[in-house]
Amino acid sequence: MEITIRRRIFSFGTLQGKGGRAFLFSHAMNIIVGAKEDRNLRTGLHTVADICCADCRQVLGWKYERAYEASQKYKEGKFILEKSKIVKENW
Repeated sequence: MEITIRRRIFSFGTLQGKGGRAFLFSHAMNIIVGAKEDRNLRTGLHTVADICCADCRQVLGWKYERAYEASQKYKEGKFILEKSKIVKENW
C-alpha cells in the first residue's frame, strides 16, 4: 500500500525514528493517526501522534502536531516515517 511518494520528502537530513534513520515528509496517505502525546525527542519537547499503516496497522513513525521550540516549528503538521518500514528498492 502506498504511504507517500518520494517527492513529498521534506528533509533527507539525519533524522532518527525509534528504529533508526527516518525521513520527514510533508504528506502521507493510507495511514491512521493515533492519539496525541507529548514526547521529549532529541530536538526538544513535541506533541506527536503515532501513525500506522491503514492496511496492516504497523506503526511507521509519527506526526508532529506541535513543536515547543521556535526552531522546530517547521516540523508541525509533517510526518516522520522510518526508512526501514517504508523503503522500497532503489531509495
